[in-house]
Amino acid sequence: MSKSKLAVDEHISYKDNPINIASCTTFLALTLDSTLSWKTYIDQLSSELNSACYVIRSLKSAISTSKLRTIYFSYVHSIIA
Repeated sequence: MSKSKLAVDEHISYKDNPINIASCTTFLALTLDSTLSWKTYIDQLSSELNSACYVIRSLKSAISTSKLRTIYFSYVHSIIA
């Protein structure tokens, strides 16, 4: 038994104004793409974490370990949480 595919009209409008289909959306700080995969969210998260690691590496030789730990919890940990 074969399944037939239904043709779907992807042109949506509201009051004669076309509504474009978004490739991704952000909801409660979670970015979802049209395929509902994690790739977009992981790319965004890794970019933020790379920036945070750069800051910590740059400050490593200039400030104490306890201050680095404070920066970690205020910057890196907040991104992860």
